[in-house]
Amino acid sequence: MRRVWVLGMTAGLLGAVPHALRAYAEEPRDFLFKLALALLPYSAWALLGPLVLAVFQRIPPERPRLLRHLGLLLVAGAGFVQVHVLLLSPVLSALQQWSANGVSFTEGLWRLLLERGALGYFEYLLFLAAWSALRTTRHLRERELAESRLAVQLAEARLQALRAQLDPHFLFNTLNAVAGLVRQQRNPEAVEALAELGHLLRASLEGRGDHEVLLEDELELVRRFLGIEQLRFGGHLEVHLTPGQDTLKARVPALILQPLVENAIKHGIARKAARGQLHVSTARQGNRLLLEVRDDGPGLRAGGAGGTGIGVANTRARIQQLYGERYGLTLEDLPGGGVLAKVELPFVEGRTDMTRGTRG
Repeated sequence: MRRVWVLGMTAGLLGAVPHALRAYAEEPRDFLFKLALALLPYSAWALLGPLVLAVFQRIPPERPRLLRHLGLLLVAGAGFVQVHVLLLSPVLSALQQWSANGVSFTEGLWRLLLERGALGYFEYLLFLAAWSALRTTRHLRERELAESRLAVQLAEARLQALRAQLDPHFLFNTLNAVAGLVRQQRNPEAVEALAELGHLLRASLEGRGDHEVLLEDELELVRRFLGIEQLRFGGHLEVHLTPGQDTLKARVPALILQPLVENAIKHGIARKAARGQLHVSTARQGNRLLLEVRDDGPGLRAGGAGGTGIGVANTRARIQQLYGERYGLTLEDLPGGGVLAKVELPFVEGRTDMTRGTRG
């Protein structure tokens, strides 16, 4: 409301100045008096402004009663013009000395109504148009903000759902690895694996609300998971972790690497009779972060590492949800055998206050 009033007064001042200058050119004296006379109609509208705005708000020209409300506003405009003239007439009568010039108040009022009627109605319509434009702009901005908030809430809900789906999948598979050691009666390894599992459980619970973590913490989680897998596979699994030192402080989605490592072991190395090798590496390429998980299993075409399980599908969905379609996950067969899982993310350094729940 205040913005419309200020806009109206500014327009009134801009409209009054040319009238005052023209009157001053015809009679070069008392410029301020002439400017005050030119400003009087707009000052009267300023007095009427709160009432006019109240009517606009009560019967806005909007659907579903657009035509009816618009008709009421046009009729109300005629009434406001008459009130406007009634407010002006006593002041102009005194300033222009109607009685001294032989003009009665009734006659002056009638002349003023003829002179100001059409112009006043036009000013009223401008006032209505300005108010409608500002109201429409505000509603559009509010709608955009509401849609943005809804999109953020929807994205957050989807991420929470994906994380909720991934956590039990990750933990149940880790428990299966420990159970495998127990079934093989490898008790010392099972005890060590349970200790590592405790660290994994704590890290998962502490970071449950975090969609992004530091890469070094994610690698620590992977290292603990691979420690359990090495206990289970014995000498059948050889692991190589080669992260780029300039990538350790980068922000990555929580549990981004573990499903890919698990996928490579389950569908790649576990299908080999001979010793298997698993490579996990990270590198920075300009403003992108590259994560790679490589195995030497049978490969995709030979029925190896799948690309449609919970872990892989979940990872793809989370990357798209967080960063958009410019980034993602690809799986490809390697020429010498095996599968390369490659993740591309934006390279963003983590905050110094990001929690580090994987240490322990």
